[in-house]
Amino acid sequence: MKARSLRHRIEKASKLLVIIQKHIPDVDCRLDEDKGDNGHVVVDFTGSGVSRSKMVALGKDLEGKGYRFLEKKSPWLGQITYQGKADEKSTIIITLPITKDRLGINEDAPERPYSFANA
Repeated sequence: MKARSLRHRIEKASKLLVIIQKHIPDVDCRLDEDKGDNGHVVVDFTGSGVSRSKMVALGKDLEGKGYRFLEKKSPWLGQITYQGKADEKSTIIITLPITKDRLGINEDAPERPYSFANA
C-alpha cells in the first residue's frame, strides 16, 4: 500500500479510536487497515467486563457521527456482531459475547439494521 493511502486510513481509524477511548478506554481493539475502503477497527467486548450501557453510549455517539449499524447474531460462535459504516470513515466492528449454542449451527440470523438509540 502506498504511504499516503496508509496514512489516510490510519488517520481515519485514529479519529474512531478517540471516540472509543472516550467511552471505554480499557476495551480491546484491533486495526485491520487492509479491509474495506478505509480499514476496519474491531472492538472486542469478550472478557472486558464492560457494561452494556457503555457500549450503547458508544453506539449512540457513533450514530450521531453518521454511522449506521447492522446486527448479526451468531449463537454458534457465541457472539453478536454490530457492524457500523459511515461515508469516508473506517468501519467499526463491535463484538459482544452471548451464550454459546452449539446446537444452533445453522441458526445464524441474517444481518438486520440496528440502532443504539432504540436500545
